[in-house]
Order: sequence, then structure tokens, then C-alpha cells
Amino acid sequence: MTVAAPQTSADIIRAARAGGYALAAFNAVNLETAQAIVRAAEATRAPVILQFSQNAARHGGLAQLAALGLSLKSEAGVPILLHFDHAEDEGMALEALNLGFDGVMLEGDDPATLRRLADAANAAGGYFEAEYEVVVKGERSGERHDDPAHLAAFIRDSGCDLLAVDIGSAHKQESKNAHLDFDRLTRLAELTTLPLVLHGASSVPEAELARATGLGIAKVNLATDLTLAFTAAVREALDAGARDPRNYLGAGRDAMQARAETYIRALGGAGRA
Repeated sequence: MTVAAPQTSADIIRAARAGGYALAAFNAVNLETAQAIVRAAEATRAPVILQFSQNAARHGGLAQLAALGLSLKSEAGVPILLHFDHAEDEGMALEALNLGFDGVMLEGDDPATLRRLADAANAAGGYFEAEYEVVVKGERSGERHDDPAHLAAFIRDSGCDLLAVDIGSAHKQESKNAHLDFDRLTRLAELTTLPLVLHGASSVPEAELARATGLGIAKVNLATDLTLAFTAAVREALDAGARDPRNYLGAGRDAMQARAETYIRALGGAGRA
């Protein structure tokens, strides 16, 4: 009898691209937000990506967040990938890999640095995500490269497993007023079989996110919209007289879970675990 090889974290994301759906990649900052993400994944029977960013690490400590993420991952009934998002330097990205993160993403485009991190991630059994045409803190470079040779060189030189692309979304937007450039997405997807990543997805209408999953987007980063849902529920509980943090933080957790479930279904991830 042939025993199938265990899936790596990169395999799980590659399967999403091949299957025409996307993994929701949700940012967490503490226990309740991380629990909301994992509970949403279990409720929808979906593999998801639990992300902690460099900013979250500044607030809560990278080692402490890693311990939290790894604990939740080990007890989850569905695949949970632990991702370190928007690392600002090579050292922090390497530390995340050493702490057990499945994948890392680095801000910057120095080919030698990207290649070292890709090699380190792959050696640890994980994956490396690089940004194409996106610079520090999600600011767009203003220059797009549609030359196939340019894209091929970036992928080759960086050694990346996932490629974040600029197709019109924006970070930290509270309104869904961004619209995706589907023509450009189609062109990029025709040039590479790598899973493509969409950052700043809270700015995009859900119908457009769903359409993008069928065109090569296999990882969708979401933070702001879920944070707003969490905060609104906490504020409502406080206004109603809640005094125990377990009550108002629990209300935030429930609201964030419900919002996360909506996104998982929109991206086609439900029932994939």
C-alpha cells in the first residue's frame, strides 16, 4: 500500500490555487482574536492562516504570540497555518521561523535577502512569501511591471513560494471602495503557477474577492474589517455595562468569529478541511 506524503504548509496553499479557492489569512493580536480565527475555521471546516504581524509582535512579543499560535494550532480540528506577516528585517523573520511559524513574509525586495529567507523557510518545512512591486508598510511603488521576463526574474531570484501582487487593493481601509484589476490579475496568473496573494482585502467588496480566487489568488489577507467587528462588539458590551473583561472581550471574539466565517465562505474555503 502506498502511503501519501504528509502535506506541507506550502502544499495546502498550492492546493487552494489548484482548486480555485483561497485561504483566508486573518491577523490576530491577542488571545481572543486568535481564538476567533481558529473557531471560525473549525465551524466552517476550513484550513486558514493565522497571522501575527511585526506590529503585533511589537505590542505582545513575538515569542509570546508564537506560543499562543502554536497552542491553538496543535489543538485545532482543522489545518491552521501560522504566518509572520510584514516582517521588517531578516532577523525577525528568521526568529519567527525558529519559533515554529509555518511561513514568513518580508517587506523589501533585495534578492539576496529574499533568497536567504526562502531557503531558511523551505529548510524548516515552511514557505516564504514575497511582495512584487510593493514597498514598506504596504505603500505601492507606483510602477507596475508587466514584462514576463521581469516577473520571472523576481520569482527566480527571490525563491519565493507565494507572490503578493498589486491589483488595486489598499491596506487599513475601513470602506470597501477599492476595485480589483482583473485584467492584470489574469495576465500575472498566466505567467506563474505560484499561489498569488492579495493584501489589504478589507478594502475590496466580497464579490470581487470571490472572483479573484478563481483567477489565481490563493491567500487573502484580512485584518481591518475583523478588527472593526471586534471593537464594535466590545464597545457595545461596555456601553451595556459589562465590567468583566471576559464578557466584553468574549463579545468581541464572537463578533470577529462571525465575520471571519463570512469571509471563509466567500473565498470558497468552507468544507475544504
